[in-house]
Amino acid sequence: MDEFKAQILQLVQQACQQPRGSLERKRELNKIIYLIQKSGKLLRSNGVPDAEEALQQTWIYFCQNLCEATTAKEAYNPNKGCVTCWLNIYLNYRLKDIYHRRQERDKKIISPFSGENGEEIDPVNLIPAPPEPSPIIKDIREWLTTEAKKLQRIHISDRPDINCQVLIERRFFLEVAWKDISQDFGVSIPTLSGFYQRKCLPILEEFCKSQGYLD
Repeated sequence: MDEFKAQILQLVQQACQQPRGSLERKRELNKIIYLIQKSGKLLRSNGVPDAEEALQQTWIYFCQNLCEATTAKEAYNPNKGCVTCWLNIYLNYRLKDIYHRRQERDKKIISPFSGENGEEIDPVNLIPAPPEPSPIIKDIREWLTTEAKKLQRIHISDRPDINCQVLIERRFFLEVAWKDISQDFGVSIPTLSGFYQRKCLPILEEFCKSQGYLD
């Protein structure tokens, strides 16, 4: 077992030892979410519309079924595979669901219809709202927005367009491959990756610690 898998498994064990719904368990779950997002080991969903919805559904599934089977037939079983493998299977199904649902929706012309009392109903209003993001994901997104100017000032020499806000968004949230980022900016992978590791990740981790997500 590699170091990353061992670290995640240890955190899973620690999380499941805490009472369900407790602040301690939520804290451990947020640590796992952060590390998995940071690792880039989740299935990439580039080019899939509404992929963020699928990812949020996956994190909700993770929190609900890691230790106890709440919405799934069984809870996560480490004997059947690593956590990221388990999540990627679920994420893949959700991406397919969204893709097929969008295809079906695009085939139809949606128009208002009348309700029981004769009122006009817009079908768009009947579409369920996307799931709420996990707290750590929501907080980091807000942080990227509120601290945008500060993060944008931290950039590769002579390349203000390659800054920490852009790289955290692309790597941490969208999980864009370094190869693709390198092609987009015309900068080598070692330069991009090295800058991200030295300058951007420490700031991100400092924020997560300040919010109590990391020790």
